[in-house]
Amino acid sequence: MAVTMGADATNTMKEALFIAAGTRGAKQVGGGFQPYVPIHGRSCVEHVLEAAIAATSIDRIYLWGDRTRLEQILEPLLAQATRQGVIVTLVPEKNHFVESFLTAFLVFLHHRSGRAIEPWLLDAPLDNRHWELWRDFGQDAELAQLPVNLLVSDIPLIRPEEIDCLITGKNPAADLVLGRTLRSAIDAVITPTPEPFDYDRAVKNYYTYLSGDHAFELIVNNFLAGKPLRVPRWIWNLAGHLFNNRTIIEGGRFNLKKIKNNVVFVQSLFSKNHMDETEPDKRSKKNYYQMLKAFSFLLRSYYVIVRNKNSHRKYRDLAILEERIRTLTHCTVTLQISDCPGPALDIDTEYEIEYIDRHFDRLRTATLPRVFG
Repeated sequence: MAVTMGADATNTMKEALFIAAGTRGAKQVGGGFQPYVPIHGRSCVEHVLEAAIAATSIDRIYLWGDRTRLEQILEPLLAQATRQGVIVTLVPEKNHFVESFLTAFLVFLHHRSGRAIEPWLLDAPLDNRHWELWRDFGQDAELAQLPVNLLVSDIPLIRPEEIDCLITGKNPAADLVLGRTLRSAIDAVITPTPEPFDYDRAVKNYYTYLSGDHAFELIVNNFLAGKPLRVPRWIWNLAGHLFNNRTIIEGGRFNLKKIKNNVVFVQSLFSKNHMDETEPDKRSKKNYYQMLKAFSFLLRSYYVIVRNKNSHRKYRDLAILEERIRTLTHCTVTLQISDCPGPALDIDTEYEIEYIDRHFDRLRTATLPRVFG
């Protein structure tokens, strides 16, 4: 059952922020799970929540994880949120990242619509009963257009102004926004530190993209946004399956059977039985072929980038990439390129923990680059 803290907000111009602090699927780094790794005397999730509370663009925060543990370590911040009129709702985590988000989003829909949700639905694993409720909410045009934002909790350097920049700077017409940060923005913050940053010991993979005649290096910055009710159910199923069985991304010679299961699952998603019956054009032979072609392109694109992540000779055209994703998903998907380094500096290795901890004050107070003016 979700627990909500804080006074009811009245500013409808502000948006909701979801923060992932679960341990199911999170990495263990430095002897602990990423959200709870101590940096500069506080856990990562404390740093992220503090920045979120101070951001001016949000009025509701939905945070999932171990609720008992979160209530203990976040007690001072929850009190601060109440004083500032920011509503914080703690939601117990589910089996994996996607299921946890979808459950938290149902709680958000309950708050925004005023419609009652049976408490047991929030505690039970996701099944058709949840999707029926999801579909009912989706019939409401206003709810279907509600934007939400998502951050992970292992980005201790993120600042309130960066959260505001990401939220206010995204494409409001997009159904799904995927955040990316320019490498030059990260270098601008890291370079002034007295200790050079060792990219070989860190997990920071930059991919080279092409937009028109301009090539630039980008990195995933752990920011997602969009309108969840506009995203087809089969995409949520695919995302949930991959998060529950991530070997198709991480590979590994001991997981060949799981990879096979993933491939079979992906193939089943492209059967006509999984197309949205309310939109017959999605089930046409031509459209089906275009979706398979787009999916094949994206797989090859990912493979090339991963195999050549240290090479600057491989490019991915942003316009083509977005067009292929749009063909596959029937959604408006955009890559949001920002100059915010904080959300991209997550912790994946012990070296990154030690480096950020040693230089926390300098990194957190460094002048933020303004590549876009």
